[in-house]
Amino acid sequence: MVSTRGVRVKFSEGERVLCYEPDPTKAKVLYDSKVLEVVFNKDGKGRKQIEYLIHFQGWNASWDRCVSEDFVLKDTDENRDLQRQLADKAQIKLSMKSNRVLIGGPL
Repeated sequence: MVSTRGVRVKFSEGERVLCYEPDPTKAKVLYDSKVLEVVFNKDGKGRKQIEYLIHFQGWNASWDRCVSEDFVLKDTDENRDLQRQLADKAQIKLSMKSNRVLIGGPL
């Protein structure tokens, strides 16, 4: 068991947050999410590390993931703007890819 003494958490269980797509092979977007659990671990060097078990709203629980703090953002107006910007960029990239496929160009 990892001692939680002296460890500050940025997010609490049940809190609505925005979470980056954890899969690096997919588009960098922010999803509406909820913190299910705060998980205390140790990294490879024995240092305390905080992860969050995240549920992505509208997704099946099989997609729930543990992510580090840097994947999670507070649900604020500013971060909602970022979410929209990232979604727009992802949509543009997707449409550019599909146009290349239609034209017969390389992916």
